Amino acid sequence: MTTSSPPSIFPLIAPYKGKLIASSLLSLVATALGLVPFILVYIIAIALLQPPIDQTYIWKLLLAGFVAIFSRWVLLAISGKLAHIVAFSTLYDIRIKLSEKFGKLPLGYFQHNSIGTLKKVMNEDVDYLEVMIAHGIPEGIGMIATFVFTTIYLFVLDWRMAMASLSGIPIAILAQQLMFKDLQPILTAYYSAQDRMNSTIIEYVQGMPVIKAFTQTTESFAKYQNLVREYHELEEDWSKRSLFPWTLFTISITANLVVILPLGLWLWYQGSLAIPTFMLFLLLGLGMSSPLIKLVDSAGIFIQTQEGLKRIFHILNEPPLPEPEQASIPENLTIELKNVNFSYQEKAVLQNINLVIPHGSITALVGPSGSGKTTIASLIARFWDVPAGEVCLGGINIKKLNLADLMAKMAIVFQNVILFNDTIYENIRMGNSQADQAAVIAAAKAARCHNFITAMPEGYQTIIGEKGAKLSGGQQQRISIARAILKDAPIVIMDEATAFIDPENEAQIQEAIATLIQEKTLVIIAHRLSTITEADQIILLNKGQIIGKGKHEELLQTSALYRQMWHTHIAAQGWAFEGKDSVVVGN
Repeated sequence: MTTSSPPSIFPLIAPYKGKLIASSLLSLVATALGLVPFILVYIIAIALLQPPIDQTYIWKLLLAGFVAIFSRWVLLAISGKLAHIVAFSTLYDIRIKLSEKFGKLPLGYFQHNSIGTLKKVMNEDVDYLEVMIAHGIPEGIGMIATFVFTTIYLFVLDWRMAMASLSGIPIAILAQQLMFKDLQPILTAYYSAQDRMNSTIIEYVQGMPVIKAFTQTTESFAKYQNLVREYHELEEDWSKRSLFPWTLFTISITANLVVILPLGLWLWYQGSLAIPTFMLFLLLGLGMSSPLIKLVDSAGIFIQTQEGLKRIFHILNEPPLPEPEQASIPENLTIELKNVNFSYQEKAVLQNINLVIPHGSITALVGPSGSGKTTIASLIARFWDVPAGEVCLGGINIKKLNLADLMAKMAIVFQNVILFNDTIYENIRMGNSQADQAAVIAAAKAARCHNFITAMPEGYQTIIGEKGAKLSGGQQQRISIARAILKDAPIVIMDEATAFIDPENEAQIQEAIATLIQEKTLVIIAHRLSTITEADQIILLNKGQIIGKGKHEELLQTSALYRQMWHTHIAAQGWAFEGKDSVVVGN
């Protein structure tokens, strides 16, 4: 599958084209066999109307009809199985390609595209391809073949009655033109509304604790209500718009009876049409409506599939973070930012950042909210590329390093822990997919989480639920640290892991962090200044600029902002609710 291909389904199924061709050919043969019983009924009718009747001949014809029906069922079953193998194999390939693509895109892409939109592409849009591949293509070929074979056979029998059988086609074509006229703007609005509704539904479900806590209701969640209403109105408008064309099409597929019946009776009365032939035209002529209906259904599936393909190829065509043609290898692991400027869209976040982080050192990034701390950590990990300046590792611009090699040198512990709805064992083993059970358990022990894991009924095989819902915040954090310990990368980037943890868990997490950072380069985004007083250097940021560097004691002497932050932090260690009875929290 090439990302430069136009929105066509055929590049996606190219690896399995042999099976799909076989499925289509079997469907074609099965279609031809489906006409055999009608032809045999016609021949039997002629034989019965021309005595003497040869019963042996009649029974042979009946047997041939049953064989044709049975063979058709067998061929359709094999055709369907092959088509579904192709469909589900293709869906698997596409989802793997999309997931690999997501891993190569900068984080900015995910900030500008909603979860609902990406979910729809990965699930609904990809699933829709199954209908097209497994049913639309082979069955569509079968339906076209049915119509063509039937038309040719009817013209061979009697061209006049054949023309009568096709008399509804002009009405059907008109109905199709009305149905699909100016459809693209409607589809664009429809799918756009669907994306927004999906995103809002996810937001609504994830925000349910807040909604319930503040006694909000579905009606008061205006964004959700309005988008559902918008989607409903679009569907309703589409249905109203399609009502007349669809009714006209439904009439057209049986309208030929109005022509076949009087014309056939008149030709029979004139002696130019035999009764068996007339009966056959009544059967096959009216039966031509079935493939037409299925072809219209296939057309609708094709249109929806095309919309999904546009979304899939849009993601696959997104430019990834570029990889060097010939990757460099850094001689050491000193991190350096040189004249770095960075913006999120139009908002400047970092301005002229110059920073050296020696290998084996502990560097803390501190500053008010929005000062650029997390952005610097993200740029070091190359979650984005800088438009101006350089981020270097061992004196080499990280753009010249292989991305996989760069990430292999870094372990990242996020403040907002990201765990997956899998076992504890697999969540830890994400740090090193080659690790054996002994290594996973050793990492868990080092992260101080082995005891609470073994206390669970299923131990390491415990399913932790979505986002680690079955674990406490401290337990989740220690699992993420165990994952980083298992990776054993020489550089550790940490968004302070103890910012929102209770004191009991904090002590254990601090022990786990101490194990994690031994002989490592540590870059820590610090929220609690008391945790970084022993750092080799503290980088003070404000409004996207470095306004101070040094050790804790130095900054207390030289920086008014740092001094204010430190006093605020110390004051926050003990505070009280003032009231009838004071409640003191902290020391």
